[in-house]
Amino acid sequence: MIKVYTQRVTGLPHAVHRRFFTVTTLLLASVMLMACGGSSNSGGSSVASAASPTASVRVIHASQDAPPVNVLVDGAVAIQNLDYAASSGFLSLTAGSVDIVVEGIVPGGNIPVISATGLNLPENSRTTVIAVDPVATIEPLLVPDSASAPGNDQVALQVVHASPAAPAVDIYVTAPGDDINAATPAFSIDYKGYVDAGALTAGVVQIRAALAGTKTVVYDSDSVDLGPFAGSALMVVAVSTVNPTTQSAAPIKLLVATDSALVELFDASTTAGARVVHASPDAGSAAGGPVEVFASSAALGPTPVEIIDAFVYLDTVPAVNSHVALPAGDYIFDVAPDTDSVGDSVFTSGSVTLSSGSEYTVVAAGRVLSAPPFGLLFSADNSRAVATQASLKVVHAAPAAGDVDVYATPAGTVSVIDIENGTAGMPLLTGFAFGEITDYVAVTSGNYDIRVVAGGVVAINIENLTLAAGSVSTAIARGPIEPPGVPSDFGVVLLTN
Repeated sequence: MIKVYTQRVTGLPHAVHRRFFTVTTLLLASVMLMACGGSSNSGGSSVASAASPTASVRVIHASQDAPPVNVLVDGAVAIQNLDYAASSGFLSLTAGSVDIVVEGIVPGGNIPVISATGLNLPENSRTTVIAVDPVATIEPLLVPDSASAPGNDQVALQVVHASPAAPAVDIYVTAPGDDINAATPAFSIDYKGYVDAGALTAGVVQIRAALAGTKTVVYDSDSVDLGPFAGSALMVVAVSTVNPTTQSAAPIKLLVATDSALVELFDASTTAGARVVHASPDAGSAAGGPVEVFASSAALGPTPVEIIDAFVYLDTVPAVNSHVALPAGDYIFDVAPDTDSVGDSVFTSGSVTLSSGSEYTVVAAGRVLSAPPFGLLFSADNSRAVATQASLKVVHAAPAAGDVDVYATPAGTVSVIDIENGTAGMPLLTGFAFGEITDYVAVTSGNYDIRVVAGGVVAINIENLTLAAGSVSTAIARGPIEPPGVPSDFGVVLLTN
């Protein structure tokens, strides 16, 4: 069981309070604008409801460095933990007067930033609020539905440009494989603009975005089948990609929002990303030297591919702050002595799925010659920088340590003696077992002392570690090499974004 304590890493700087006040004021202002802006629905008409008149509101989070938020309506959570590139779906609210509270989800808990009572929502109004721009200048973009009523074999498209990565683009919607050089843009769109593309046949199409006035493609969907959405009104929102693996393919991705769901469409050339850490203390001894890693996947072809050569204890491939691109798919990994032959494999993993647009850390951990047994600790990474926090994930890969407690305290506030005497308060993690991996923990940016306690003694002491706002870090607890050599002590492998 993992317990997460945040009482020692709380405290919201005044600048962050001020920023959230601005953000939520803008969001509430957008609701008030809807209240004053008249009624509309996807058909463009206003129809009175029978018993309980309603209004519909949808929120899409497109501010790439902003934290998630909760929105409460009349005391109940209407939108919970809405994170980047996510949609709330349309919420059916009782028309008329409502009370709204917006909470920023920040280190230390939810902060009610502002309350507004008696806001008026017009009957039958149906509006999408999209949060755009970085958190420092975030603002709401109000977008109506497409005015078209799609037939049973059509989709109605409202297209929104919400990515500052491409200020203005030309949009091409063609048959798959058509030469873009011979095609004419369906329309052009500026950042924060939106275009009602009308009702289109719900067939197989290829969607491309090129820098305005050029044929330089910054997004290519390849073949997309709109058939499953026939008869629906869709909102297609271009947002920024937020990790290096996806950014290397294209700076933008598309969010396709229905009334209740959302689908991400990455550029067709987007891969998965992976990095591998050697944290098995006795693998080198058991193999008689370095090891190598092979990957088998239909995405790579019929033959296993050597992806890491001459891998030694505490190596990270490709680096502590990057991932190597791999085609998305299902993978099996083999670890072998450094003989260039997968036939010498001493460990074969189970099947691991690497999804397009996602990044992963794989830690080779455990012992080859004794317990706990050698294996791969696998977790998804989230490289998105959030301006209001530092993000920290912890991996226990030190088999000699057993169950441990982990303390993360502001630098200089708690000593090693305090911790060993039991006077330091509650740990960040308690009873943290070998092989366990936490979710990301949001902490206030600053300098921290990280201590790992095994058997009542501080085994790892990292002092004055800077966790900056927007940083995303993975701390991997590791042990000494076995048999004794270098390193001879416990420590941490620190990965960053």
